[in-house]
Amino acid sequence: MATLGTQALTLSDLRKRLAPDGSVDFIIEALLNANPIMDDVTWKMGNLPTGNRTTVRTSMPKPSVRRINRGVPRYKSTTKQVQDTCIILEDRSCVDIEEIALAPNAEQFRRSEDAAFVGGFSDAIAANIFYGNADDDLDTFNGLSMRYDVAGGVKNTPGYQVIAGMTANAGAKNTSAFLVGWGTHATSGIYPKNSKAGLKQRDLGEQTVQDKDGNEYQALTTLFTWKAGLSVGDIRANALVRNVDVAKITGKMSAADKLALIEKFVVAKNRIRALKSRDKRVVMYVSESLYNWFEIYLLDKTNVHVTRQELAADVPRLYFGGIEIKMCDAISDEESAVPMV
Repeated sequence: MATLGTQALTLSDLRKRLAPDGSVDFIIEALLNANPIMDDVTWKMGNLPTGNRTTVRTSMPKPSVRRINRGVPRYKSTTKQVQDTCIILEDRSCVDIEEIALAPNAEQFRRSEDAAFVGGFSDAIAANIFYGNADDDLDTFNGLSMRYDVAGGVKNTPGYQVIAGMTANAGAKNTSAFLVGWGTHATSGIYPKNSKAGLKQRDLGEQTVQDKDGNEYQALTTLFTWKAGLSVGDIRANALVRNVDVAKITGKMSAADKLALIEKFVVAKNRIRALKSRDKRVVMYVSESLYNWFEIYLLDKTNVHVTRQELAADVPRLYFGGIEIKMCDAISDEESAVPMV
């Protein structure tokens, strides 16, 4: 995958730039296989030891017509600063040395056990990207749902980038579609200043560990650590379609209701600034139920927006208006409705 911008790398890019020591390849491959969003996130070093401070432009200066013998008023752009904090995720695997002794390939067996821990990190990062809320839980970073938590508003505000997919009904279970623009100056994962990107693996060797009853045994131990956060440098790099009633998309919808929902996705797509920018890649992430709805909509005779690309030796890929649609287990089908402004 190509590098986006000059600072941000995906995990695939990172693997190509590091010395091949085996463990690095194993970690990155396991991460990418566990959650498709991990193949898209671009990572850049933050400018703070604890994360990153971003200056976001909120308005642009306005030029005036210059008349002979007349001056023009001065205008300036306005900005605000957003500080994003990284969290430290840590876990360790312990594989009984007796289990390893019984395995025909000790290293392969140990890696298979470690892969489950790697997948857990991937799930945790993805969940934070979508739903992290540092106001409620200091052990998370603010995700996209927190940053785009209302629908409606004026241009250059987060609410303008949020489209209500349906009329919110009290008690209804909802889901969202996240159209994310990944790039150095758009949306990116961050890691603290003077640290390294991605999941770190440290082989601690054989250690004495305890079972749940406090009894000791010998195990080979691996320590995993990941320092990560999220930065949105341009609020118009993303768009969300929220308040999508799960009961409706998994049930029978009229042709008019289907078209109305498709129109919401068109509006959301067109609210992304510089959609085709070379320094940004836009991907749509949805839950399984909404992914099924898009794939079934392919069969609709009025469909002109949803397409499928067949690739050799790969599963077919879905696209909406040229934007790839990816299914993510981290996206909930039990969201509460977001308010309108």
